[in-house]
Amino acid sequence: MKTSAYFLLLLLTSCSFGEDGQPPRYTVIENVHVIDVLRGQVLPDRTVVLEDSIIRYIGDQATSVPFAPATVIDGTGQFLLPGLWDMHFHLCWESGNDSLLLLPLLAHGITGVRDMGGDLAIQAQLKAIGKADPTQGPDIFGPGPILDGNPPVFYDFSMPLDARTPIPHLLDSLVANGADFFKTYSLLREPELVQIAQYGQAHQLAFAGHLSEYVAPERSLELGQKSVEHLNRLDEIWTNDPARIDWLADLMVEKESWLCPTLVVYYLKAHLADSTISMPQYDALVHPILRQEWETTRSKRLARPGQQDTAALQRVLNRQLALVGHLHQRGVKILAGSDFAGMPFVYPGIGLYQELDLLHQAGLTNAEVLAAATIHPATYLAIQDHYGSVTVGKIADLILLAKNPLEDIENIRTLTTVFRKGKRVGIPQGYVP
Repeated sequence: MKTSAYFLLLLLTSCSFGEDGQPPRYTVIENVHVIDVLRGQVLPDRTVVLEDSIIRYIGDQATSVPFAPATVIDGTGQFLLPGLWDMHFHLCWESGNDSLLLLPLLAHGITGVRDMGGDLAIQAQLKAIGKADPTQGPDIFGPGPILDGNPPVFYDFSMPLDARTPIPHLLDSLVANGADFFKTYSLLREPELVQIAQYGQAHQLAFAGHLSEYVAPERSLELGQKSVEHLNRLDEIWTNDPARIDWLADLMVEKESWLCPTLVVYYLKAHLADSTISMPQYDALVHPILRQEWETTRSKRLARPGQQDTAALQRVLNRQLALVGHLHQRGVKILAGSDFAGMPFVYPGIGLYQELDLLHQAGLTNAEVLAAATIHPATYLAIQDHYGSVTVGKIADLILLAKNPLEDIENIRTLTTVFRKGKRVGIPQGYVP
């Protein structure tokens, strides 16, 4: 049903003055195709009105009328969709990453990030940048340091836990310093994981992370692990006991546990000997320390037996793609994440684009891939009432594409414009491929 021009004019003029008596800032995007990620369809030729940080109106192009001062954008032929989320990223591991990473993330349409292990002081600094000026950084959710066994896999980013650790006191400290959830890792023992889960349930804080080598996956899911990161133990079970994978998939669905497979990690492992995975044009976006670590890691891995057998490595990748497709078909909900700074040669922004391509190769439709980077992250983070779709009343974190991503997910690379809380983001030249 068409909305009358009179109603649109009434809507705009009825809220045309704020408490200070000044007209609010409007942005009108005319004649744009809206991607409805909730239904996986295109709403053609719409007018979208942003009032400050909020999507105020979406309607037929024919209803557009002149109104109070506004910025008008011609969206003819373009596609409007919600900003993307990278749900597995390591942003808070080194000070100075604000100048390297925040704008490149926005420039690739990534308006939200789930950090998966780092320094809480750095996390607070980076969050503050985006809050002070949304055009300078994405929304960030993060856990602080990784919670692992003793000894941990990584000393630099971890808190090692064992029977002697006063875990509730430690978790109190993390929460007091801004942890949004807890990241659990590969060497945690069951007694420590149980304490983390019990604390989380009492304080309404989730735990997410690796499936521990010392805890049965079924037990982790029963304890409430909200998301499983990567495919490590799942791939082992898929190979050796396919029937058990079906049981685990059904349990993930029952317990509302999500999967963030980070397929780009396995793609890069399979192609580590391929020089084309290095993108020198984007080296400026990577901290020099990290860049050196990438080269060192590649040299060490390629020296191992079998690491240059590209055919065998490709077969492993194909198996992992099939695993994600199988879990998805059984109803496991997927989150898109790149694991930047966790895997060599994952570039900020580009890594998420690669992940979306791989999710499509795994069998997700283009609409399902978009959901994994938009409405699924918002739902996972319990902010779906405000983020994740182009819907009236939601936050105007939006991107414009020149081509339709529902036809080809590669069209996510045709980004032309980014809005962060209704403000147009200035994209420095050379940030987007």
